[in-house]
Amino acid sequence: MAASSEDAIVRNRLLNDTRLFRKCAVRFYDSKSDAAHFLTELSQVQVGLRKHQLIHDMTERQVQLYEEEKGRILADIEKNTRELATLREHLAAVKIVRQNKLEYDALAEKITAYNTRPKSVENAVRLRAKIAETRLRTSTVRRKQELRKKQLLTIITAIQELQDSIAEDNEDESTEGGDVTYIENNKSPPAEEEEEGVVDEEKDVMDTT
Repeated sequence: MAASSEDAIVRNRLLNDTRLFRKCAVRFYDSKSDAAHFLTELSQVQVGLRKHQLIHDMTERQVQLYEEEKGRILADIEKNTRELATLREHLAAVKIVRQNKLEYDALAEKITAYNTRPKSVENAVRLRAKIAETRLRTSTVRRKQELRKKQLLTIITAIQELQDSIAEDNEDESTEGGDVTYIENNKSPPAEEEEEGVVDEEKDVMDTT
């Protein structure tokens, strides 16, 4: 408050310069001048007051213009702030759209690397046919393996039976006399030939399987 009151006093003193008025009054009272001289100097004082009033009015107009300019600048700042916020939102939306486009292009490139639907269906049908063929071959191979296992077991059983029969024959031959042994020894080559024939037949059976 003290600073503002002092500013007001200084401003009033600058606007209302009373030095001329005091000077005029002193001259009037000291020299006993006529009223015309006093009125002349009084008119000079009035001219000075008018000049100061004009300066004051001009200053007021300038202050008003400054206030209007300040309001316009503040309005422009607020408007530009809103526009900047809108542009930021638009930029964020554009970035999202661009990111989505990049992701879409990447997915599209990956999708184009795969076959078309008809080609995929054709490949699936071909793979199913191969799977069915493989299963059929596997089943056939398994059946053949089972059959050969059975045939092999049959052959092994026949060989074992033949070996047992030969062993029994050898035991019987060892219990008989010299003549019987001689006769049996003479008959042994046909038996060996018969055994060889059985083995050959078994080989033929295995080859046919």
